[in-house]
Amino acid sequence: MPEPFTPTLAKSASLATLAGTTHTRKSVSFVQSSTARKARHPNQLDLFADTPIDRASAADSLTAPALATEHPDGRQYPPRADDSQPLAEAPAADGRGADPKESAVAGVAPGPGADGRSPLRTHLGEKDGLPGGVGTGDGRMGAARDRSPPEGAILCEPEPEPTLFPSRDFRITDTHRIGQGSLQQKARDNIAAIRALKKLEGENRDATGDEKAVLARYAGWGALSGVFDWHPSPEWKQVAKELKDLLTDEEYESARASTPNAHFTSPLVIAAMWDAMRHLGLPKDAHILEPSMGAGHFFGMMPQDLSSSHRTGVELDSITARIAAKLYPDSTIFAKGFEETPLPDNYFDAVIGNVPFGNYAVHDPSYKRTLTRAIHDYFFAKSLGKLRPGAVMALITSRYTMDKQDDTIRAYLAGSADLLGAIRLPNTAFKGNAGTEVTTDILFLRKRLPGAEPAGHAWKKLETIDTEDGPVEVNEYFARHPQMMLGKMKLEGTMYRGGEPALVGELTPDLLRRAIEALPEGAYIPADRQRPLPRTSSRPRLSTA
Repeated sequence: MPEPFTPTLAKSASLATLAGTTHTRKSVSFVQSSTARKARHPNQLDLFADTPIDRASAADSLTAPALATEHPDGRQYPPRADDSQPLAEAPAADGRGADPKESAVAGVAPGPGADGRSPLRTHLGEKDGLPGGVGTGDGRMGAARDRSPPEGAILCEPEPEPTLFPSRDFRITDTHRIGQGSLQQKARDNIAAIRALKKLEGENRDATGDEKAVLARYAGWGALSGVFDWHPSPEWKQVAKELKDLLTDEEYESARASTPNAHFTSPLVIAAMWDAMRHLGLPKDAHILEPSMGAGHFFGMMPQDLSSSHRTGVELDSITARIAAKLYPDSTIFAKGFEETPLPDNYFDAVIGNVPFGNYAVHDPSYKRTLTRAIHDYFFAKSLGKLRPGAVMALITSRYTMDKQDDTIRAYLAGSADLLGAIRLPNTAFKGNAGTEVTTDILFLRKRLPGAEPAGHAWKKLETIDTEDGPVEVNEYFARHPQMMLGKMKLEGTMYRGGEPALVGELTPDLLRRAIEALPEGAYIPADRQRPLPRTSSRPRLSTA
């Protein structure tokens, strides 16, 4: 029977030790429910147990789907016969390996015997659930009455078939009105979600379907930063007081600090990104990472045919992460910064999400300073490190990742990944859900197999295009594929400054569909081997260490 679990951040929470992704080992606390119940889905961190940290998997017979190589002259050349190479051991994201003796998870239940086989038993009987007469012979059909196994024979007990249960993870539909409503309505929804969370934690139980619908309406505080003013305006005074009364000092400061990046993605864009993942060939049992998950809308809108995937999410803000854990109890969720989260390199089949962006640094000594001085650059660099060769990544970022003069991050990514394509969204794509106008791009990358030649699109340089407001510099990819910009480039004010290039237009499902169809179909490369199966029924719910 699995150990009880508690959904609160109690000091008595059980601990599992993971190998860090670089040079340290970290103790990770998991919140587990106190309800004695058989786990319905595997402990996903056990899946890391036999996967060396900072090591690549081998793929002796793996061949990449051929991508035409786009050269700076604008022409595409057919793939060469030697473009795809056998997958050798890939280097770690930071250039260092891990101790091969070190397990990613310590203290898990024992698995098969030393020879890799199931534990052996020397006899079967009534205690195994068999009637007393079974196996003794009954004189019929020519069976010898006293036939028994030869002396010294060993009978193996067959492995039981796993019991399958439907996922308890929440599914978002149109009826939940995600992203809809005025700012005042979003504030009331946030307060209601926090009240529901506190009630569930106080009663030490999982959320009901109706309670999950309340939790899912949590929209973060990115568009509601006025709530945290020292002297809130009259329209926010009541909400500010309720929030202050609901949260602890630590929770309040965490929520206040989240406002620069708590701009959740619109359902229209999320649905399109999942459509793109299916178009690229992502399998139904993939291992998926969302490095900045918010309340988990990407998980909630995952297509039904991908719902058997193993999902891992990371969220820095305490309240937001705990809401996500209540909404998605069968997923693994880390309540901590991405830079502090111990995840194996070269492991995940897909990375998806909306990364935070801004010109402020992240402290992670595993990566060079040039990759950590802007948070969006760092999220791309580390996400690529967690992706296994042949796997795909779809991340939303500001247009500066593609358009800034400094090509450091583009050169770094292009060194080990191929650009499958990019979609530029109009600056109003996030206005309804996040209350902000900013031009954003969805970048689709595939991590290259070691030894394979670079393929895909050129995207390290900038080119000048003509607009109604004059010349504008954009990434060479968009200059050569203007149909992937779903609007018109103009000079407009943004959330950061005035007179900046921006993509103006109305985002529609049809525009997104046509852009997705332009991506290379089936570009995802399946893993050559399955990951180790989980070895214990206890499942961590929420990591906070």
